[in-house]
Amino acid sequence: NAPKARAQKELTIMLFLNGKNNLSKYVDYDMNEMETVGSTDKVNIVVEAGRTAYTPPSNPGGWNDYDNPYDNPWNGGWHPGWHPPPMLKAASDWTGVRRYYVTKDDNTAVLGSTLVQELGKADMGDWNHLAEFAQWARANYPARRYMLVVWNHGDGWKTKDLETLAPVTKGISYDDETGNGITTVQLGQALAKIGGVDIYASDACLMQMQEVVYELKNYAPVIVGSEETEPGDGWDYNAFLTRLVTSNLSPEAVARSAVEGYGASYSAKGKSVTLSAVRSREAEALRRLTDQWADLAMQEDKAALKEAVKAATAFDAVDSRDLPHFMSLAGEKLPALKAKGAEIISLIRDRMMIKNSPVGDSYKNAGGLAMYMPTYGFDADYSRLALSKAGKWDEFMQWLNN
Repeated sequence: NAPKARAQKELTIMLFLNGKNNLSKYVDYDMNEMETVGSTDKVNIVVEAGRTAYTPPSNPGGWNDYDNPYDNPWNGGWHPGWHPPPMLKAASDWTGVRRYYVTKDDNTAVLGSTLVQELGKADMGDWNHLAEFAQWARANYPARRYMLVVWNHGDGWKTKDLETLAPVTKGISYDDETGNGITTVQLGQALAKIGGVDIYASDACLMQMQEVVYELKNYAPVIVGSEETEPGDGWDYNAFLTRLVTSNLSPEAVARSAVEGYGASYSAKGKSVTLSAVRSREAEALRRLTDQWADLAMQEDKAALKEAVKAATAFDAVDSRDLPHFMSLAGEKLPALKAKGAEIISLIRDRMMIKNSPVGDSYKNAGGLAMYMPTYGFDADYSRLALSKAGKWDEFMQWLNN
C-alpha cells in the first residue's frame, strides 16, 4: 500500500515508464539517473515502471533504439525487427509493473529508491491505467503543481491498423504484453480524467505536433516533446533534474530545465536531436491562423505547395514536418501566402514557444512544432482528432493529396 499522504510540496513529478517492450533495459538506466538527484524537500519524484523479460520488436519510429536511431539500414542501423533487442536476464532483473518513490542514491548500478507497490502485469497501454497512476500519485504525494511524463515509444498523432502492423502503434505507451497503446485522443481523455496537470511531457518519439498539443490544450498549460525520434535512452534525467532543483519550479521553468538538459546532454555526445516546450493556450490561435492560411492555399498552385511540403524539414514519421519551416518555404514559392505564413511563424516563435532546443545541422530549420503533411495519400484516421473536428487542416491536406 502507498504510504500515508505527506505534506504538500511545490512539485510532484509523475513518471510513467512503460518498458514493457524493447525499451525494458532503459528503465533502470533512467531511474538511476533520477536517483543522482532524487526527491527533495520541495519536489516529489514518483515512478510507475514496467519491464518485461522478453522484448519482441516494436516500432520506435527510428531504425534502431539500441545503437543509433538515426542510422539508416545501409549504414548498419537496422530496425529492431532486424537487429534483435537485448533481453533482460530473468535471474537478476525484475519484471512486471512497480511504483517507486525516487530517493537520492549515488550507486548508479543498483536501484535504491523506495518500492511502494507491485502491480503484476498491469496494462501500461491502457489510458485508464495511466490516469489511475496519476490519481494515485496526486493523492499520496500532494503538491502545488504536477508534471506528468509518459516514457515509451511515440508516433505522434497516428493510429495504425491492428491487422496490418504488429505490435500495435497507437500514439504512445505501447505495451507489447497486452498489445495495447494509448492514442492521442485517449491521452487527452486520460489527462481530463486526472483533472489536468501543469506540465505534460512525452519522453518519446515524434510527439511535439500541433495535433497532440491541440488535443491536450485544456488539460496541460505547458507541453514538452520532441518533433523527431529520440535516442533509445531518451532524456538525461540527471541533466534535467539538476537544472530543475535550482529553478523557481514554475511550470515554464520546469519545462525549460527539461529542454535545456536534453539539448546539452546530446550536444555533448555529438547527436542530433530535437526537444521543445510550448504554451498550449496558443494552440487555438494557431488553429485559426492555419485555417485562414488553408483557405488561401487552396486557391493556389497545388504543385508548388507539394514542393514546399517535400522540402520542409521532415522527421522520422516522414509525413510529420516542421510547421514554421513549411510556412516559410510556401511563402517563398507563393507570394499570396507569405503574409499569413509570417503570422503563423511569429505566433509559434514569439507566443507559443517557451524553449526550443534543436541540436545538429540536420535540424537547423526545426522550429519546435510539427504538423501532419503527407506526400502519398491522406490517412482517414486524422479526422478523429479534435484539431480536425475544429479546423481545416484536414481539408487542406485532403485537397493537396487528391
